[in-house]
Amino acid sequence: MAHKVLIALDSSPGAWGAVEYVAEAFGHTPGVQVTLLHVLSGLPPAFWDDGHILDEKEKASRQRLVAAWQKEQEQKWQALVKKAHERLTKAGVAKDAVVNKFQPKDYDVAEDILSAAAAGNFDTIVMGRRGLGLAKTLVLGSVTNKVVQGAKGCAVIIVS
Repeated sequence: MAHKVLIALDSSPGAWGAVEYVAEAFGHTPGVQVTLLHVLSGLPPAFWDDGHILDEKEKASRQRLVAAWQKEQEQKWQALVKKAHERLTKAGVAKDAVVNKFQPKDYDVAEDILSAAAAGNFDTIVMGRRGLGLAKTLVLGSVTNKVVQGAKGCAVIIVS
């Protein structure tokens, strides 16, 4: 059975540390599968449901706009994803065992990470720590803290 690892990827140094950690810890693990997950920012207000009941033509038009927006967002992250793929394959992870997943933000980034982990039956979530001070973490909450508290059935590794 393959070991499935989910890396929460954004542009932070901690997220790159997560990629480095997985490369070193799992690079030569037979059968390891790695998914690079990036949660896209929420839909712009122009795409929100404004209460108007859309007819089929309007629905199709809105879906095309949302799809184009999502593709544009994904393209912004391609360089980072490519760099992560290269690092992981250089470390020994099979090229076809590294996949990327772009997911629009549905509710909350932490919840979206947890949902993706549960849906994909991941064994391990690896993510960077943002480095917020304790007071800010208590007041604002942090994505890493929410993931650690909410993870069920998998290990969570937080990389500094």
